[in-house]
Order: sequence, then C-alpha cells, then structure tokens
Amino acid sequence: MKIGQNRIAVLIGKNGETKKDLEDALGVQINLDSKTGDCEVKPVIEHPNYGVLNTFIAEKILNAINRGFNPTKAMKLLDETFDIEVFNLYDLLGKSEKKIKRLKGRIIGRNGEMRRAIERFAESYVSVYGKTVSIISDYDNLQISRKAVNMLLSGMPHHSVLRYLEDKYNDKKKEEFRKMYKPQF
Repeated sequence: MKIGQNRIAVLIGKNGETKKDLEDALGVQINLDSKTGDCEVKPVIEHPNYGVLNTFIAEKILNAINRGFNPTKAMKLLDETFDIEVFNLYDLLGKSEKKIKRLKGRIIGRNGEMRRAIERFAESYVSVYGKTVSIISDYDNLQISRKAVNMLLSGMPHHSVLRYLEDKYNDKKKEEFRKMYKPQF
C-alpha cells in the first residue's frame, strides 16, 4: 500500500507513538519507507494480540489515516462493528476539477455545516480529502451516511438531505426508547 507524503508524519505520530500503538493493539509489524511512502503490514504470530484478521484491520486503519482521518478516529476501526467507506470522486464524476471542487464543497457545506450534520445525525466520521470522501461508522449508520453523501453528489438540496438525516436520527432514537422502556409482564 502507498501512503501519501503529507500523511506519513500523522501515521508515525509523535516519537513513533501512533505506529507503535497500532502495532501493539493488533500484533502486526508496519514497515514504512518514509521517503517513498511504501507501507507493508506483516503479522507477528508470537505477539499476544495476534489475530488472523489483524493484518486486514491494520490495512483498513492505515487506509483511513491515509484518507485524512486522525489516528483517534481511525482506531475506531478496531471495533469489528465499524467499517470505512471511500468514495473516489474521480471514478464517480470524471476528471473535471471544477465539478469535483464544487461537489466537495456541497458535501462540506457552508462553514462545514453539512459535514457536521452527517457526523451528528448519522453518528459517523466524514473526511473530505484530496479526490475522495471517506466515512467511518458502524454498519447501520454507514448506510445512512452513505445515502446522505450520495444524495449530495446527485444534486439534491441541502434541506432535503438534512430532513432525511433528521428523520433517520429520530427513528433511531424512538426505537432505542422503545427498547429501553418496553414493559415487562
């Protein structure tokens, strides 16, 4: 895998702490060439935290950091209910720089309001970085935030997307309330 030059320092962290925390949590060894950005993840079978899928999870976390998330948010992927979704805007929209810039602006919204709304109502993390839009969330909320981003990319008005997010959020909270206060007979 390749790590962008401006994300290598974030991946390594202060005094190598982020990289070391990731290696200790998953029982893997991360070999990173800081000149070229080439990165390789190898399992350390003798490590007490070793697991069969840990190499795959480490690659997902590295991908999240490479896509603009800070390491704290990327570490949410250690939880097996969380996943990352990456929208490549080049593949979706073509090579038009103007169109990509405009749609990135739509997803972010004025002063970041739309991005914050998706993060709040869909209980997820959103990163608009380079030519990609990435989402980290648990599975149910990932479906909601994915649909919201698709609505924005297809040109729906912001108020319609906000209404959709608020409705889904309210439905979720009502369901949690019903489960919590279900009468026992």
